[in-house]
Amino acid sequence: MEEFRYSTKNELYPVAYAGVRAMHTRLEMVLVGVSESLSRSLCESLERDVRAMEHIFDRHDAAAQIAAVNARGGMEDVAVGDELFMALELCEAFRRGTEGYFDITACSDHDRSGAGYTLDASAHTVRLYGRGTMLDMGGFAKGYALERMRRMLSEAGVAQAVINFGDSSITAIGHHPYGEWWPVGVEAGTGHNVAVHELHLCDSAMSVSGRSRGGEYHIFDPHDGRRVVCDDTVVVTGRSALVCEVLSTALYAAPAARRRAIMARYEGYAATLLRCGATGGCQASAV
Repeated sequence: MEEFRYSTKNELYPVAYAGVRAMHTRLEMVLVGVSESLSRSLCESLERDVRAMEHIFDRHDAAAQIAAVNARGGMEDVAVGDELFMALELCEAFRRGTEGYFDITACSDHDRSGAGYTLDASAHTVRLYGRGTMLDMGGFAKGYALERMRRMLSEAGVAQAVINFGDSSITAIGHHPYGEWWPVGVEAGTGHNVAVHELHLCDSAMSVSGRSRGGEYHIFDPHDGRRVVCDDTVVVTGRSALVCEVLSTALYAAPAARRRAIMARYEGYAATLLRCGATGGCQASAV
């Protein structure tokens, strides 16, 4: 664990904080009302679990399972473990459920009329549609990891906690000890690195998609393989951090005319569009 701090200044609500670099961003965890020894043990367990997921989903890691699929899957069937196979099944379900605007092959060079890969459930293998196809789990893995971490903490009896993955995907357990929710500020890729919108999370999650902090357009439209040039920011809230991450990515890539139809399929989730001026000021509207 790169960083761990524990405070008992408030005897009623001791607080543990842990931070670590993971999945190419900063992972931060805040646990409330848990002993120091248990907090440390839980945070270390969460870090180990995230490291294991990196070895599955990180396409930049040559030793990761997904990297092996990208290297050989266009030429042959590649056997994968249970977790990656299940994740790829989920990704295909989400592709269908978002009119194709969530697609882990979005930045690939392949036929865009359907999925960029096939799965063989009996052999647990993956086959890519040609050497130009690449799987990128970047819009899936953080939400998936947050779901796992939330479940692990809940099963350990933690009633109040927040886990923040790179300020773009956050899940909250319970509420702030002195409020009915956890207040969460949202940045909007304006380059100012300041919050332009506030969300209230209680036993819920959020995900943000838009330009990077450096202003780059990094999300691809799966229908044409081009970068989406849009200065708006999409924020999705709901129970599942995974669904929030998938939807925020899909809605950002989708044209405005298709966003409501996509959201209609996901009961209990809400999407907000943030439109900010270059010199400040931000308008929020429901999708």
